[in-house]
Parts: sequence; structure tokens; C-alpha cells
Amino acid sequence: MRDSIDSYIKEYPNQQQVKMMETWLQKNEPGSFQFTGLVDPTDDTVITPQATVDYGYNWFSLSEGSAIIHTPQYDKFFSVSIFDMKHNIPAVISSPDKPILLLRPGQPIPEGDFYTVELETDQGLVFTRMVVVNNMEEVRKLSKSITMEGGNGDMHREVQRFSHGIEKAGLDILSTAVASLSSLQLDGFGKKSGDIGDILSAAAVMIGQLGTPSDTVRYGLIVIDEYGKPFNGNDTYILTIPAGIIYDGGYFSVTVYGSDNKLLIPNDKGVYDRTTYDSEKNDDGTYTVTLSPDGDGLNGIPTGKAFYGLLRAYIPVQEADMTVKVKNK
Repeated sequence: MRDSIDSYIKEYPNQQQVKMMETWLQKNEPGSFQFTGLVDPTDDTVITPQATVDYGYNWFSLSEGSAIIHTPQYDKFFSVSIFDMKHNIPAVISSPDKPILLLRPGQPIPEGDFYTVELETDQGLVFTRMVVVNNMEEVRKLSKSITMEGGNGDMHREVQRFSHGIEKAGLDILSTAVASLSSLQLDGFGKKSGDIGDILSAAAVMIGQLGTPSDTVRYGLIVIDEYGKPFNGNDTYILTIPAGIIYDGGYFSVTVYGSDNKLLIPNDKGVYDRTTYDSEKNDDGTYTVTLSPDGDGLNGIPTGKAFYGLLRAYIPVQEADMTVKVKNK
């Protein structure tokens, strides 16, 4: 690729994937799973994490052949996402009931009944989400049976370098694109190259790496108050989460992040989000979530610094209105 702004934007997702992979490989073996437990504000592995989810990471390589993922059964939300190094997500499988086969084009398919996933790159990531509802001991026991056969091939992945001026110009464009997405439904994650435009794809990675296509999860950014001003850490805001945005078996979460680092905000209550599982529902099916400095209020989340929120709806109703109403208190 040339040293151009267009090339930089196209390469940006690969840069970020390689950066995360290389950091993970410093402490872990390819083809093996590592689980986070509950994420807290000190965990900067990935920006915009969920707080009440046990994440599993497995960076792998198919350079020497296919790989097979084995998973347990779980009665709450559990998904397995497959990423390539271009940040394509060829598959997200919720509550898999058979093994998952990963392979590159032309590799032989072993005998057996599988979910078959073909990748565009040798290297990639298996990323699991298992929601935690005051049952960490059960989740930890189940996670031990999430395993991979194979996947320990060549982990080297090339990354193009760009001149300082090109990089700065490209980042400026992506920052502008992120700002334009602030009040819109975010849908910047594709299953294969070409599904999403280069700018939208890179901007989505900038907002939240390891996001998921909209047929499995829909996202709604919550960044301004009812007067159009960014959220601050001193005032109190009342959110109304719309009814009917998820199907049975799915769930929603609202998580708050610091505007400065896109990570969870430390607080004495240790509360960073609200979900279907721990929130009181209104009579009309909506949910009220209060964002305040101390976390007081119905379904409250503490803030205390400049912040923004992210609504996630897993197993979403595609045609539902995801607009979150915001009222200043």
C-alpha cells in the first residue's frame, strides 16, 4: 500500500488488531484461552469493555491447519465471536450447540458436525462473552471447558508504517467520523471485507475495538444531554431505555466510560453498568437509568468525571427504535 491517507485508514483496523494481539502474546500462548473475570477500571486490554461479562481471549493462527473450538452449555447469554486481522467478524455464534471449525480457504474439512467459519487471514481472535449475574464461580467452572484444538501456527502479521503527516491526517479524519457517529446508531462492523466502508470500519474500531455486527448486537452511543452538551461528572442525568429492543434470551446493558480514556470509571460502589438482569423495569417496559456523581437514583451508575455511555442490545430487534431519551435533573 502507498503512504497515503486512504491507505492509512484502510490499514487502521489491522494496526489495532496486531497491537492487541502482540500485547496478549507477551503473556499467553497462541491457541489457548485466557479469561478476564469481571473487568474493572484498571483493565485496559480493550477500550469500552463491558463490566458484568467474563471475556475470553484466544489469539490463534491457522497457518498450519484448521482449528476446532469446544464450548459448554450455559443458561444465560453466551456468545463466541470470530475476528480476523482486518477486524472482520465472519461469525458470532450465541449459545453454540456443536463445535466451531475455523479454517482458511482451501484447507481440508475434517469429518464431523461443526459450525464452519472461513477466515480471510491466518491469524485471528476467538472472543467469548459470558454474562455474569452474581454467579462468577459457575462461570469460571464453565470457562474451563472452552478449549481449542490447533490454532498454534505462525503468529507473525505484517503492519504497514506511515509517515507522521499521513498518520496525523488519517487520525483527524477518523476523529471527525467518530464525532459524526455520536448521535447515530453505530453499525460499523462487517462480516467480510467490503461489507463496511473503510472510514466507517476504522471509526468503529476507534470507538470500540472488538464490537459485533448488528444482527447479533446493536449499539447506541449516548454522548450528549438534552441540551446538546457533553456529559460532565457533576450533574445528574436520567436515561430512558426504550422497550422492545431485544428478543427473549437477549439482554441490554448501559455502560459508562471516561471521555479521556474510554475505560470504566473508578467508583466506591464498584458499579459501572446496568443490565436487564439487575435493573428495575418500568410498567411500560422501559428502563430508567440514573447517571450521577455518587450513583444515587433509580438503577444508578456513578460518574464523577466527563463521560459518555454505550447502550448494547444483544439478540436485538432490528427494527426497534434504539433512541435513549436523556433528561437533565
